[in-house]
Amino acid sequence: MHEYVTRYDYTFLVGAPGSRWSGIAQIITENFNYNKEDESEWRVYRHGDFSGHKGSYFGPGMELGHDFHRLETRYGNDITEFKLECDRAFDGKGTGTKMIKCHQFAYNLDWLYNNVPNSNILLVQRGNKECFDWWKQAGGWDISYPNYQWYVDDHHMQHYIEAENLLANLFVDEWSDFTEEWMTDNFGKHSIKLDMKKYHDVKVCLVRTNKT
Repeated sequence: MHEYVTRYDYTFLVGAPGSRWSGIAQIITENFNYNKEDESEWRVYRHGDFSGHKGSYFGPGMELGHDFHRLETRYGNDITEFKLECDRAFDGKGTGTKMIKCHQFAYNLDWLYNNVPNSNILLVQRGNKECFDWWKQAGGWDISYPNYQWYVDDHHMQHYIEAENLLANLFVDEWSDFTEEWMTDNFGKHSIKLDMKKYHDVKVCLVRTNKT
């Protein structure tokens, strides 16, 4: 375990389906000071030799966070109930930053930025076609965890991927390549060796929330 430079309450992970966001989440939670209480045996989907999906996922149709696609409408400026919903995936005995993964956070980035204190937002992006093709290759509609029924069908999935990437672009000032150096700059010293063939087309941005 490597030291996380700054302790935050939450990291809100945002990425369209197929963006490789889950792989990035696992690298970060396994190597820095993150709370992994949500990693139960049944919260796993394996793709080949790798645990493609691991830990809790939030959003409509998922286990938790059914209203996370409409945060402002559901929670307004009161984040207490929102934080309680995030915390439901954890048993309360662990320590460290909690990684909250939700595709639909893309529709609520300003709300997260302006309302949730002592947290950050980790955005992950690939090209629209690359996202869709990789999501299909990883199992597509046959993925058993998490649930993707909110995306309806291939046509809607492609539309939502495009929309979620566009909204991320509107929010992010500058994207960076996902590299070992980027992790050092943003999370601290580590000994991680990335497979850059896997992540060569992945862009990331870490934004600290504005609420004190």
